[in-house]
Amino acid sequence: DECSFVSLRDVERALLVTSWFYKRIDLFKTTDDKLTIYNKMQLAIIYSLSVCYIAKLEDRDSYRKYISAYFTGNFKLRNGAQEIKEKVVSLQRKFLGEIKLEDNIAQNEALCENVFMMVICIELRIPLFVVGKPGSSKSLAKAIIQDCMQGTMSKSCLFKNFKQIFMSSYQCSPLSTADGIINTFKQCSRFQEDKDLETFTSVVVLDEVGLAEDSPRMPLKALHPLLEDGTDGSEELTLDDLSFKNKRVAFIGISNWSLDPAKMNRGIMLYRGQPDSDELVETA
Repeated sequence: DECSFVSLRDVERALLVTSWFYKRIDLFKTTDDKLTIYNKMQLAIIYSLSVCYIAKLEDRDSYRKYISAYFTGNFKLRNGAQEIKEKVVSLQRKFLGEIKLEDNIAQNEALCENVFMMVICIELRIPLFVVGKPGSSKSLAKAIIQDCMQGTMSKSCLFKNFKQIFMSSYQCSPLSTADGIINTFKQCSRFQEDKDLETFTSVVVLDEVGLAEDSPRMPLKALHPLLEDGTDGSEELTLDDLSFKNKRVAFIGISNWSLDPAKMNRGIMLYRGQPDSDELVETA
């Protein structure tokens, strides 16, 4: 079960994402209600839990029900688990609603969540693995992100507050090599040198990354250090070294099936399960 592995990295990411949402919570308001400090923290925690934990689960309702019991006192939820779901879905739809899409593109749950997760993980340079069967809007979301994350030049008022990106894709296959993957990371790293990393980031996308697991060369071994600190493991970097920040790029891995936990726990997994009947009707 790919969802059963756990890592201390999860805790670190959850704190990072919570802080990021809290500092920008007014930007993400979905109502005109004035938010108290408790409302802001409650929302930031809910959004962070959704990104870092709920996104990788197939049975999300059970987790929401379990975790809602811990929102007590000033953070108590009026509608429990249902309120967690509603707040997250509302924010995801706010993100997608800021993007002008063609009339033949269905704004279904899969596309909303894919776009939302990609934006957050790119902003924070947290590696993201999007796992789901063909037709679950993975590549579509990537194309939308590439078009709309243009920094201050974005057509969307909301997306003007996000980074401008440069995206480089690498098509994986059983013939993929570690050098090919490493060179893609290096290209993106060089592109963001001398840029303001508060407003710009490069993004490496590995398409069909699961196919590379079939390669006898085991090219995905190269991902371990690349996802940790942006290097191929042959360089020594310290956390306070400026070159550390320049080398670290955002990462999205797109696959039809899950990878082994050693790779997956170095990032966040977004699992796209079977759509229910309501989502199929909405898509149609």
